[in-house]
Amino acid sequence: MRTKKAAAIIIAILISAGLATASGTEFTAINSAILPASSFSLSAVAPVQAAPKININPQREFSGLVKGQNLESALFTSSLVALTALNVADYLSTRQALKSSGLQEGNPLMKPFVKNAALFAAVKGGTTALSVWGMNKMFRKGNKTTAWVLSLASNFILSYVVSNNMKLIQKAKLG
Repeated sequence: MRTKKAAAIIIAILISAGLATASGTEFTAINSAILPASSFSLSAVAPVQAAPKININPQREFSGLVKGQNLESALFTSSLVALTALNVADYLSTRQALKSSGLQEGNPLMKPFVKNAALFAAVKGGTTALSVWGMNKMFRKGNKTTAWVLSLASNFILSYVVSNNMKLIQKAKLG
């Protein structure tokens, strides 16, 4: 089950990175000839000339964070998007886990805030925004290695936390 979740996260990051770098892509479409369905012999069909290539340049440009960025920058942005999504998943799974009897917040720093949903959301959102802003600033200022290490470590830790929350919720439902 953990392997599927990790694979899903990696695929999501790769897809979003692909979308982020697609603004410079040139697409090529080739016209194709359609042969009659009843024809089994190539001699019965008139020779087909080579189809001309049609180049299609996308008119739409991506705006915002991904415009004109290189692959590394797009991948890092995707990592920060994943970090934000994992924080949302942690908030939601923690709220769900706390509805089960016998389960409590394991993080002593967040324990005082989880009793009030709005306060918990504000603290979680604020710490997430601050983390993403700080890592992004660090990356843009040239301290890329540290930013990558922090981002990936945070993503792996939060992946484990969300997975553990889901496992505890499932266990509480079963027994």
